[in-house]
Amino acid sequence: MALFEKGVSGNPAGRPKGLLTGRAKALHALDQVVSKEENIELIEGALEKTLREKPMWFFANIIMPLLPKETKGVLETGDRVIEWKSLVSAAADTSSSLVD
Repeated sequence: MALFEKGVSGNPAGRPKGLLTGRAKALHALDQVVSKEENIELIEGALEKTLREKPMWFFANIIMPLLPKETKGVLETGDRVIEWKSLVSAAADTSSSLVD
């Protein structure tokens, strides 16, 4: 006899609504810490300092992870077409030097 019947859910009620996963709990705790005014000022200062000291590292490690992996768009300007396909693929050749 099979342990599970084909086409029948092993958990028909599913996960209860509102039940937080460990990841969701950790993100909530992080949000609580980061949203305190004194911590916001500390983070802003650290971000500004890093941007000034290592702008390429900042872009590759702070900005790029926040952007979509692939962004497509076409800009038509007169007789020219400019196409931007992906920041990730454009930076792939130089990424090893950016993250050091």
